[in-house]
This record gives sequence, C-alpha cells and structure tokens, in this order.
Amino acid sequence: MKTGYNLTTRYEELRLDCELKQGDIANVLGVKRNTYSKWENCINDMKLDKSNALANYYQTSLDYLLGLSHVRNFIPEHYKIDYKKLVERLLQLRKDKKLTQEELSNKLGFLQRTYAYYESGKRIPTTLKLLVIAQYYDISFDYLVGRTDNKEIK
Repeated sequence: MKTGYNLTTRYEELRLDCELKQGDIANVLGVKRNTYSKWENCINDMKLDKSNALANYYQTSLDYLLGLSHVRNFIPEHYKIDYKKLVERLLQLRKDKKLTQEELSNKLGFLQRTYAYYESGKRIPTTLKLLVIAQYYDISFDYLVGRTDNKEIK
C-alpha cells in the first residue's frame, strides 16, 4: 500500500497550521533545529520515540502524521509506544503470512540480520522502517507500535 503522501508535506502542514517555526518544534522534541529540519525534509529518518512525541504534541495518530490516513483524528491523551507489543506484533504478523525472516527481509529491502534484531527487540526500528512494514501488511502504524489494538487505518 502506498500513501501517495509526502511526509515532508504532512510535518510541515501540521507545523504551519499551528503557526510554528521549525525551531519551535525542535524545542518541543528536544533536538536542534537543524536535526528537525532534516526530519521534516526527509533527509534523515526520525527516531520512533520522536515521531511518537510529535504525534502526541499535535494530538493526532501516527497514521495521520505519517500519511497512512487522511483523517486527522484528535487524540487528547498522550500515547506511549509499547515496545513489547511492537516486538510481539512484528513476529506474529510475519508468522501469519508464513514467511521466514529472510523472505520478509527480501520483500522489505532490509538485511535479514537487521530485521532479526527488530523481531528480538535488540534494536528499535526507525520510523521509516516501521512505515515500510506497516504499508507491507496494510495495517495501522499505531497498531504496530502498540498505541491501539485496532489494525485498521482510520
């Protein structure tokens, strides 16, 4: 599933809707303005915890923030990433498709060893790596990271 939506546009759109500058969002996330600028312009990949913090700041789903959904649901609570569920769901989704780690890694364009680290919890995938996984399975990013138990993208 392809979103057809540019992350740069979504990040920038949300920021401008709030009449904020990149430096303002960088301060919210506790990073330098240059770091946030690289994320907003898709030069570097945002760490998962920072994507979660950004979605919480804008009070929206990660699905919306990352362009999987075109519906901006306002979420008043601050959701946390459930890393245990993330690991469990990565493993279960792969098993449900009856794929080996090697087969899935080839389909996703990841090194098998890297994917094995994600599934074992030894490494936390970046936002864009998880976006690729969510798109492959056509599921909610919020579900994948444990912010919801609903697989459907709203």
